[in-house]
Order: sequence, then C-alpha cells, then structure tokens
Amino acid sequence: MFKKIVMQTIILATDFSEAALCAARYTAALTKQIPVSRIVLYHSYYAMLSTDTPLIDAEYYSVLQKESISRLNELKRKLAPLTAKGVCIECLAGIFPLRDAIRTGLLKENPGLIVMGITGKDQTKEKIMGSQAVMAARHTSVPLLLIPFDTKFKEIKKVVFAWDMKYSAKIFPEKLFKDILHILKAELLVFNVDHKNKSFGAEIIDEQKFMHRVLEKENVSFFYSDHPDAVEGIIGFAERQLADAVIVIPRRDAFPENLFRKKVTKRLAYRIKIPLLILPGDSPEKH
Repeated sequence: MFKKIVMQTIILATDFSEAALCAARYTAALTKQIPVSRIVLYHSYYAMLSTDTPLIDAEYYSVLQKESISRLNELKRKLAPLTAKGVCIECLAGIFPLRDAIRTGLLKENPGLIVMGITGKDQTKEKIMGSQAVMAARHTSVPLLLIPFDTKFKEIKKVVFAWDMKYSAKIFPEKLFKDILHILKAELLVFNVDHKNKSFGAEIIDEQKFMHRVLEKENVSFFYSDHPDAVEGIIGFAERQLADAVIVIPRRDAFPENLFRKKVTKRLAYRIKIPLLILPGDSPEKH
C-alpha cells in the first residue's frame, strides 16, 4: 500500500534551448501524475555575461535579469495549460551557474525534485548540457531528473533501479528512495551488472540481504546481469522491460571503486532514451 506523499516544489532549470523546452513540457505533464504545489522555473544568465563588462555594472546585470524573467514568463504561459490544476508556476533568474544555484540559491526553495534536459540536437549543445547535468548530479542533495531530448511524457509505471551492490547498506537513501517510489506508485525492477562476478564476495551477500530486506514490502523484482558494459547493460535491460525511467545513485568520493564513476554517469546520461532519475546517496558518516 502506497503512502500519500506530496512533493511541494519542482525546480525546472532552463536555458531556453529545445532540449530544455522538451524537459519543461515533460515536467508540466508529470504534475498530473505526482502531487505538486508549484514549479519554479530557473534560468542562469551566467553564460551571457561579457568578459568586458565590469563586475560593478549594475545596469548591465539588470538588463540580463529583466530579459531572463521576460523569457521565463513566456515559458510559463506555454506550460500553464499543460500542468495539473492548482499548480503554481513561478519564475526565478539569477547570475549563479547551475551548479552553484543548486548548491546554494535554489536549495532555499526547498525543492523535492530538480528537472533539466540532457541533450540537444547537435553535439556542441549536447556536450554543454550534459556536462552541466553531470556536474549538478555530483553536487545536489536533491533528486535530479534528466529528460533526454525529444522525450514525450508517458506515465511512470515501471522503473529500473540500476544497483551497484557495493556499500549500499551504508549509503542507500532508504526513506527518500521509498518516498519517490510511493509518489510514482511504480513497479520497481532492481538491476545489477557484475561481469564475471568481479565484485562478488562475502560482503556482497550481506549487501544482497540488506536490499532484499529493505525493499521486501515494495512491488519489486530483482535481476542480475553479466553484461561486459554496465551502461549498455542497463540501457538494454530498461528497453527490454519497457521501463519508463531509470534510477541511479552516484557514489561519493569515499567510494572510488563504484559502478557509477563520473564517466559511467556521463555515458548513461548521454545514451539513455528515457528519463534518468539521480538520487543523492546518504553520507556514510550517518551510519
């Protein structure tokens, strides 16, 4: 039985690109599946700053701020008819780059989720947006939902949790994970890739027992793969299962041998064709 949980605020980060517009439409439609009070549209005009402009030029910053808010209001008008009834849309623009805004400014909004687009039509845009998304994933303590370019909204009924068994008992964010699962009311497929059992050992058996115990009351199935490439294995499994989203938990620097190293996270974000939900892991110091 799923608990009634309300996600008060979604932060939608946008740079007004086609990929960002796609993510915005997806987010608006998502509010019809999950209970949300408001969406905060955020745009950073950091990239628009001229290197020739003195830092004390308040008038220049004021112009950028007004232009950004104007474009955000235009986006708001487009999204309003697509959102669930009663959802409030607010606009926020600032000088902070996405990484710093998420770490400091936006966290004041106490969001339950941050959403952004991950790819663009061309390689240059893909590289820029992808690197910002991965950077955001490494620094935010808020769930981050990455929407691949041209993704049409489909109700999230089945999710794949790409599980790296190492250290899960120490950093698995149990409450957050279950809250997200209950909000979505989705079937959960837990999937682990371990080529030739390289990671298998006595401690892994304990990790398996832990995860089975933690999730035993959920609508969950466990799967294991010997695929030689973790990213390809995850994507292929999600496609075969007709999953609507994939969940990953990137490991912190304290665990360098984990599945989701920086390059793996980035590859997965670039290659995946369904939404990728990145959850922050608990700090091992808490355990």
